[in-house]
Amino acid sequence: MVRAAKGVTVAQGLQMRVSGEENIPATGGAVLVLNHTGYMDFVLGGFLPRLRHRLVRYLAKSEIFAKPGVGFLMRLMGHISVDRIDGSRSLQAAVDAAKAGEIVGVFAEGTISRSFEIRAMRNGAVRIAFEAGVPVIPQVIFGSQRLWTKGHKRHLGRTNTPILIHALEPFYPTGDFEADTTEIRRRMQAELEKMWQEYEDEFGPMPAGEYWVPARKGGGAPSLAQTESQDKAIESERYRVRRLSDDLTGLKDRVRDISLSLADVTKSKIHMNSPAKKQDTENATPNDITAWVHDNLNAVLEEASRGLGEGKERIAEVLEQLKSDVADAQEKLAASSKEIYLGSRVEQVLVGAAAQSRVIMSRLPNRVKADYSQVPKVVIADEEAFVYEDGAISARLRKLFAALVDDLEHLVLVSEGARSHRCDELPQDLWFIENNGALIRHGEDIVDSHPLAEETVLAVEQALGDEAGIDWQHLASADAAGVLSGSVELLPEQIREALGDELAEELSITQYGEGSIITSHAATRANAAHTVLDALGIDPAAEGSQEVLAFLSQHGDEGLSWLNSVALESAPVEVLRDARSVTYTADKDGAAEVLDIIVRQRELRAEESN
Repeated sequence: MVRAAKGVTVAQGLQMRVSGEENIPATGGAVLVLNHTGYMDFVLGGFLPRLRHRLVRYLAKSEIFAKPGVGFLMRLMGHISVDRIDGSRSLQAAVDAAKAGEIVGVFAEGTISRSFEIRAMRNGAVRIAFEAGVPVIPQVIFGSQRLWTKGHKRHLGRTNTPILIHALEPFYPTGDFEADTTEIRRRMQAELEKMWQEYEDEFGPMPAGEYWVPARKGGGAPSLAQTESQDKAIESERYRVRRLSDDLTGLKDRVRDISLSLADVTKSKIHMNSPAKKQDTENATPNDITAWVHDNLNAVLEEASRGLGEGKERIAEVLEQLKSDVADAQEKLAASSKEIYLGSRVEQVLVGAAAQSRVIMSRLPNRVKADYSQVPKVVIADEEAFVYEDGAISARLRKLFAALVDDLEHLVLVSEGARSHRCDELPQDLWFIENNGALIRHGEDIVDSHPLAEETVLAVEQALGDEAGIDWQHLASADAAGVLSGSVELLPEQIREALGDELAEELSITQYGEGSIITSHAATRANAAHTVLDALGIDPAAEGSQEVLAFLSQHGDEGLSWLNSVALESAPVEVLRDARSVTYTADKDGAAEVLDIIVRQRELRAEESN
């Protein structure tokens, strides 16, 4: 094919200027990283390797392989299909090819650079080279955009177009993929600018205003900044579709679990005569739980594919499978609703499926635009909703909070006991709600506290007994003292039964994990949040205000659902049902995913206003 292509270039009268062939290895594997400005780069990129009697196995988008005839030829020539939504499989195929001694060609910019400069590059090329133990050979092409590029007519006749190609010295990846990619891009951009000068030295100044001339050279091409912004939106959508595909697949597995769990319950009905089982039936999960699950699953089936372009076929395939599984599960739910018990495996599976459905719905473009139309002034979150690295807020979260600091001024961290993290590395004004609302700090200063009365502490100890092992947390400072909270490995209903109505009404008893947190009646997460918002001059009665974003993850957080609230997928069912939207769990960086969306929405609004 390369030989045929060389014949075509002669017929076209292309003025080829090639150099750096000595940097192409005569034997052994390598990763050839090329810039991408036109559709002929695929052919032109093979010229220098051919001078060394080498062929290039390109990574190319899967759509090319799907075309009749073309796909057969691509596979015959050993090129590698890339799913631009999820490229993990093609990455491994490329590593295997490089290890086997092939030259693997990668357009690391991911798509044609409409600025005709070197746009931001993905790190896949250096990852392939590092894992295969081979060098990266950067190669720069200038002039191919004049032959055929995105948004312009083809000029494939006898054009006498100058084409400059140069292969740079080999680069050996260090394992720091981002730094390596940045360095390769720097070298390629420097070489491209050198080529511009070489072009003008031989062929004269580039004509002002021409579409193929970069903006920095007075041409009509869009600037790098303009195209980067547009390409970032494309990358963001690809990321969303990739996550959507993963989420739908995960939901499909959860829905199948519903059917399996209901089948297990049905099989166990013959054993329902024991006293323990009879007691379970009295605590059956209300039918509205199954209705909630039903509504969420149907909403996903109806809306998940709306607005999709690239990746639509992939999502449609998963949705078709999911639709069948949902129908089967709903049929079993309708027949078995009386067999669902609180705390049972069935309930856990149902809530998990509904939660994942809400995550999917919350990430749809129309929902995102409505829920995050402005950057919040305040973020409220349980400290366990965030990801930490070596005791500090994760680098990703730090970057996001820094990006939003001009608008996002305050961060309120909530904890069930004393705070575990100071978060000094963040630029926001920091507030802390500790002991489930019994203590409020602004930085290091105590703003408010609601300790338990001494006689109340004694009464609780007497009612629960020494065997309960209550862990009391005390406040001791120059300004205040007393017992703030107690944690005990009993559920709230067990504690209330032991205390009696009169004493229980003096307290706030909130489930935490498999146990409970006991505080004074006034000490709740919701009350403490009201106090902080009052101090910040934000009207807590302004329901749905986007000035405040609350991440909800624990029992007691349902009292904050009137804010612009986002529940973590792992939150209790009452929190999940009341929250405006749902995000991933903390270990999947759910909070960062939301803040990332907010940053992107702000960028889109800025672009629209310009």
